[in-house]
Amino acid sequence: MTLSPPFIVSSPGKVIIFGEHAAVFGKPAIAAAVSLRTYLLVSPSDSKDEIILDFPDIGLYQTWKSSELPWSIAEKYRTEKPQPTDELVPEIVSEISKMLSDLDKSIYYAAASSFLYLYVNLCHKNSEGLRFTVRSTLPIGAGLGSSASISVCLTAALSLLGNHVKPASLKKDDLTADNEDSLFIDSWAFMGEKCIHGNPSGIDNAVATHGGAVMFQRMQSSIPSVRTTMRNFPPLKLLLTNTTQPRRTAELVANVTRLTNEYPKTSSNILDAIESLTREAYNIMIRPFLDEHARNRLRELFQINHGLLVALGVSHPTLERARMLTDELNIGKTKLTGAGGGGCAITLLNDEVDEKVLKNLVEKYDALGYQTYETSLGGKGVGFLTLNNGFSFKPEDFKNFKTNEEIEATIGVGNCEGWKFW
Repeated sequence: MTLSPPFIVSSPGKVIIFGEHAAVFGKPAIAAAVSLRTYLLVSPSDSKDEIILDFPDIGLYQTWKSSELPWSIAEKYRTEKPQPTDELVPEIVSEISKMLSDLDKSIYYAAASSFLYLYVNLCHKNSEGLRFTVRSTLPIGAGLGSSASISVCLTAALSLLGNHVKPASLKKDDLTADNEDSLFIDSWAFMGEKCIHGNPSGIDNAVATHGGAVMFQRMQSSIPSVRTTMRNFPPLKLLLTNTTQPRRTAELVANVTRLTNEYPKTSSNILDAIESLTREAYNIMIRPFLDEHARNRLRELFQINHGLLVALGVSHPTLERARMLTDELNIGKTKLTGAGGGGCAITLLNDEVDEKVLKNLVEKYDALGYQTYETSLGGKGVGFLTLNNGFSFKPEDFKNFKTNEEIEATIGVGNCEGWKFW
């Protein structure tokens, strides 16, 4: 039986904690879910033929007529239970692009194309008109997997509407394992990511779907990528710092590739060292508990990994200021996360952090124009909240939340009873 709206789905962002850039060269990387999340409200639209994508955090509001979508092309590739193709179907992409000619920002085009591609593959021509309202407590475009988090939310919602997965049933404290529904959501969210990024690694949508932590290794050409999920990874206190310094991931990756070509022996030694510490971290993180010694080891590995990334030329003065301040205040160990060149830094906080010292650090970051978020590593993946039990509000209320704290306090996975997970 197809689920009827309204309902909410949510999935986490991620940080790469070990192995960024080395992953491009076939080395393993470890990413973990963070407690900052995307929330998607699905509700009926005013017209049976109207589909609305409303994303106030980036200023996107777009409507389409369902009857004008390329259903006939999509149905040529559809099986009883839709299966992702190896690559995006060019005919569908071409028809969708014609419907997006009025969008004047690349971020709008990326979000809308991903949404429509997933919609025609996972929903049905006779589906009722719907409104999809997206809110995110994740910084957009900061290397924290916001696009994958959105893609997983859209995929989960559309899979429910298309009757391809069952409503989530696991509670927050239940142990999770790969199952048919979570793997289905993960595989189609990867297609959504392809609409946005072209050739994504798959690590962002894996973490956003399954939660916890993941060691991921992208193999060469025809060899399948390897994903090892660490579901028992306990939450760790983390300070996430967005330097707000823009960077271009493609340029940073290209420069590392140039270094590996010009200094092959030196660069290969650096990449091998990153692989070694990533595997060391994995061996620590798969233990059923993290004692004080293990947590200290992870902090030391943070420090070493950052130094190796500096050697590859992907740090930035804004990131070094963030690291130096945490060293000066002896509050934890800091490393860049993601592509570097700006973007975000993560600090694995010491066990007994003095709140006054932490407040002092945040004030210093504020003075530099940085944005800080106290969060945790690990936690649940994609989840589902029904609104049929007396808990409901209008899409406008959802849209008009003023702060991340207001979103979390009202519907947050950690605060609102009734969330279930796949």
